[in-house]
Amino acid sequence: MKKFLLLTILAIISFANENFTNMKNCESIKLSKYTMLVSCHKIDYLIEYKLIEDEEKDSIKKITAITLKDARIIKSTGKIK
Repeated sequence: MKKFLLLTILAIISFANENFTNMKNCESIKLSKYTMLVSCHKIDYLIEYKLIEDEEKDSIKKITAITLKDARIIKSTGKIK
């Protein structure tokens, strides 16, 4: 019974390691005061911040995911032109 329990735990741990993103391989570059580029697992994220007076509000204006084939807006809080 102990061997079965040990094998089950090891299988769950190995399955979890394959499915979770390893954030240690990510890089970030601050382009300006309101723009940051984060590169993680062959996808680049362009994060644009906005100036807000209330610190409890979300300061992210727009997040764009950029791959070799296209660019998609993940989050946008304003009008898209």
